[in-house]
Amino acid sequence: MGTREVIEKGKYAHHTIKEIHEQSLTLLKPFQEFNDFQNFCEFMRNASNVYITGSGTSYNCGLLGKQLLSRFAKIKTEVIMSSEFQYYSDSLEPNSVVIAISQSGETADVLHSVKKAKENGAKILSIVNVPTSSLARMSDSILTLNCGPEIGVAATKSFMGQLMIVYKIVNILSSGQMPFDDFNQRDLLMMVKKVLSSDGIIQNLVSSLDTNIKDIYILGRSIHYPIALEGSLKIKELAYIHAEGIAAGELKHGPLALIDKESVVVVLNPIDETYQDVISSSNEIKSRGAHIIGISNKKNEVYDRFVELPDVDSYLYPILEIIPLQLMSYYLALKKQVDPDYPRNLAKSVTVK
Repeated sequence: MGTREVIEKGKYAHHTIKEIHEQSLTLLKPFQEFNDFQNFCEFMRNASNVYITGSGTSYNCGLLGKQLLSRFAKIKTEVIMSSEFQYYSDSLEPNSVVIAISQSGETADVLHSVKKAKENGAKILSIVNVPTSSLARMSDSILTLNCGPEIGVAATKSFMGQLMIVYKIVNILSSGQMPFDDFNQRDLLMMVKKVLSSDGIIQNLVSSLDTNIKDIYILGRSIHYPIALEGSLKIKELAYIHAEGIAAGELKHGPLALIDKESVVVVLNPIDETYQDVISSSNEIKSRGAHIIGISNKKNEVYDRFVELPDVDSYLYPILEIIPLQLMSYYLALKKQVDPDYPRNLAKSVTVK
């Protein structure tokens, strides 16, 4: 895709929906352009401690990365919001590595975090979409998304690019314990296209919801929880609806008090080791009268509405389940008659603290 083709909306009403659908075109871009994954991973192998920092969507990507690195590569990491990083930086151990994730590479909080980390002797690795950015220039090693310009303020295709890079890193550091080779990637691309084809289903689902909906809760366990956080962020950004990502096992520790017949609850629940526990949580919610939207590869009677995911290896579901949430956020914005490309009070790159 040329730059002009990317920037123009073409047949789409907004950049945001265009960029959601472009994910099928950009999904494998991190692997088709020059990216020295081995060099990047070597820094991580030699580190005494690994930290991940980012803001917003990039932070959510880091949370998923932490879980995958721990599960498959047995590498323990700490994920710190960039706005909070300055309060931790003085305690960085010698030979630490900080992985900074940023779409623009110009986010003020991220750059401040990296500067503090460098002053304390840490090596800086970055995952960026702009290889000429300030963050890239400050880094010892970079990996680029290569997904082209992203015009919509809310990150969609750049988040997908970040996920793909994280999965590849985990694949290398786990010595293939988490398969993510050319075959897996091509198969995944087919599945992403299949989920994107559910656009009409999501549009219909959103049209059936109350126009005055005030609260949406998204539940997930384990690797699905960071996606619940990302989905709730998208709904807040695009549709100005209060949305909250909740770890499903924490319902009885407070959030269940919020649930009533006015609540809309989305459950991320493909079949894996978390499936039955999330069904149990869904039944608890159902008994309080909430409207439940299930996103899964298996239908269940507890769901009022169901968005079907194709069958893939269980660790790949986060890549697929974010797409219905992106589409839902977009159509909720249209339902609220607000501009999804340029949400109020927000900027694409937050260059001031």
